[in-house]
Amino acid sequence: MMFLRLLSDIHWRVANPKWRRMTCSRQSTSSTAEPHPVALPAQAQVVICGGGIMGTSVAYHLSKMGWKDIVLLEQGRLAAGTTRFCAGIVSTARHASIELKMADYSNKLYQQLEQETGVKTGYVKTGSISLAQTQDRLISLKRIASSLNVMGIPCEIITPKKVAQLHPLINIHDLVGAMYVPEDALVSSANVSLALATAASRNGVQIHERTSVSHVSVQKGRVTAIETDRGQIKCQYFVNCAGQWAYELGHATEEAVNIPLHACEHFYILTHPLNDPLASNLPTVVDPDGRIYIRNWQGGILSGGFEKNPKPLFTEGRNQLEIQNLQEDWDHFEPLLGALLRRMPDLEALQIMQLVNCPESFTPDMRCIMGESPTVRGYFVLAGMNSAGISYGGGAGKYLAEWMVNGYPSENVWPLDLKRFGALQSSRTFLRHRVMEVMPLMCDLKVPRWDFQTGRQLRTSPLYDRLDAQGARWMEKHGFERVKYFVPPGNGEIMFSLPHASLLVCVRS
Repeated sequence: MMFLRLLSDIHWRVANPKWRRMTCSRQSTSSTAEPHPVALPAQAQVVICGGGIMGTSVAYHLSKMGWKDIVLLEQGRLAAGTTRFCAGIVSTARHASIELKMADYSNKLYQQLEQETGVKTGYVKTGSISLAQTQDRLISLKRIASSLNVMGIPCEIITPKKVAQLHPLINIHDLVGAMYVPEDALVSSANVSLALATAASRNGVQIHERTSVSHVSVQKGRVTAIETDRGQIKCQYFVNCAGQWAYELGHATEEAVNIPLHACEHFYILTHPLNDPLASNLPTVVDPDGRIYIRNWQGGILSGGFEKNPKPLFTEGRNQLEIQNLQEDWDHFEPLLGALLRRMPDLEALQIMQLVNCPESFTPDMRCIMGESPTVRGYFVLAGMNSAGISYGGGAGKYLAEWMVNGYPSENVWPLDLKRFGALQSSRTFLRHRVMEVMPLMCDLKVPRWDFQTGRQLRTSPLYDRLDAQGARWMEKHGFERVKYFVPPGNGEIMFSLPHASLLVCVRS
C-alpha cells in the first residue's frame, strides 16, 4: 500500500520550479544525480532551525515585519516532520485566552494564504461540533463559548437534535448538548508550511533543506554562531523550532537551554471513502468524553484521540531526519476505535485504510513553549504544541516574531513563556512520567486548583514531614511543595490556607 502523507505531500521540486532553483542546483549530466545544495551564507541576522509549521511561520512573520537577513534550516525536507502527519484541524475552541487568540489569528491567516502565495493550502471552512455527554462537560463548553463570543468568534450551544442535523452520522442518544463553532476549518498542514515558506522566500528568507544544526555557539551569554554539517553561520539570533528534537538541540550549546518537552506516540485511522462519500464541508466532531476527534478525509474518515495510557517516545540522537510512520498498535488503539464506533455506528462496515502512528510533543503543563532563553540572549524557542500545532502555528509565529523585532509581543504570552520552567522540569525521567499524565488530561475535565500528580516532592522545606504529619494537603509551584490546606486527623475540622497569605480559615464539619 502506498505510504500516505496526510492530505498532500510536498513535491517541492516538481510543483515549484522557482523554488527548485532557489534551494538546489542539479547536475545536468545525470537525471538521477544527487543535487548540489547552494552554499550556506557566512553570516545572517537570524537562523531558524526547523522547517515545519512553526519554523516557516516565524520566518514568514519576521520577513513581513521587515527583517530580511534570515536563514531557515531543515535537517530533512520542509514539513517532513510532525507537520507532515498533522490532522489539519484548525480549532479555536481553547480554554486559555492567549491560545484562543493564536488559533483565531491562524484561522484568518490560513484563509487568505492561498490567495497571497498561489500555493493551495486545502483550506475548507467546515465548522466544528464539540459534544457533551454530561452536564459538567456542557458547563465547560459554555465557558469556552462565552470566551469565543467575547472575542467576536461566532459560537453557539446547540441541542442534540441540532447536532444530528449538522452531522447525520452522529449518534446523539447519550448527548445533553454541544458547542458549534461555524468558523473552524480544515487545512493541509504540509501545504500551509509550503505557502508560508514560499511567501518568506519571496521576502528574502534563505531556506536550506538537508542541513542539520549540530551546535549553537555562545559567548558572554549571547548567541554568536551555529555549526551545521555544511559549515558555520555567524548570527545574532537563533530560533529553535525543532519540534520533538528541540529538547536535545537546546543542550547543544556551551550553556544548556532547557526546553521541557517529550514526544508520545499519537494514533489515528484513515478509512476508505463511504459508499456515499462524506461532503468536504462536513463539520469536524470532537467528543472529549469519548476522547476522540473525527473529521472528513477524502470522502472517508480520519479519527484519532488521546488515550488514557499513552506511550512515551524517545528521540535521543535525532537520528531520524524525517518522521516515518511508527509501528502500528491496534490493541493500544482499540479503546479509541470503540469510542468512534459508538459515536458513529454506521462506520462498522467501513474499511480501514491505515492506522497512522506519529510522534506528538507534549509539555509539563499542556501549554506550548515560546520566548527567549533566560540563560542565553538571542536564543528563542517555539515548540511543544501539545497536538495543536496547526491551530497555533500562525499566531505563535506572529507573537514570537514581534517579540524578536520589538522586544515584546502584542499580547500577554506569559502563560507560554519558556521562563516558567526550571531545570527540575527538564530531566528525562520527570518528562517521561509527566507526559504520561498530561496526554490523557487533554480530554479530562479539571476542577479548580487541580494539581499534577507526577513529578512531586522535588523540592520540600525542612518542615515538610512535620506539616504532612499534621494533615497537610499539598500543591506544587515551580517544583516546590506548598501547603494548600490542612485536614487534621480525627477532629472533623478542615483548615484552609489562602494562597499567598498566612491567614487560616477554620470550617467545622
